[in-house]
Amino acid sequence: MRKYETLLIIRPDVDEEDLKSLLEEVKNIISQQGGRVTGVDNWGVRRLEYPIKREEKGRYAVVNFEGGGSAIKEIERVMKIKDEVLRTKTILIEGD
Repeated sequence: MRKYETLLIIRPDVDEEDLKSLLEEVKNIISQQGGRVTGVDNWGVRRLEYPIKREEKGRYAVVNFEGGGSAIKEIERVMKIKDEVLRTKTILIEGD
C-alpha cells in the first residue's frame, strides 16, 4: 500500500467536537476503502495566504494513511459536499 497525507483546511469557527466528528468521518472512509490511518494531527487555526471562500483564517488538520486511490477519491468527494471544509489536498508520501 502507498502512504498518503491529506491536508484539510476547515472553517475557523468549527468547534472541537465538530472537528473530531469530521476527522472520524475521514478515518471511516479510509478504513471502508481498505486503508489504514497511521496518524492524525491538528495544527489549529492559522492565517491563510489568500482568502478561501471569504475566510482569512482556517483550521488545519492532517491525516496520514496507507491505502489506494479509491480512498482519496472518496475523501475528496465527501469533503467537497461539506460546508465547513474550505479545501483538501492529498499528496503521495512514498511510492511503490
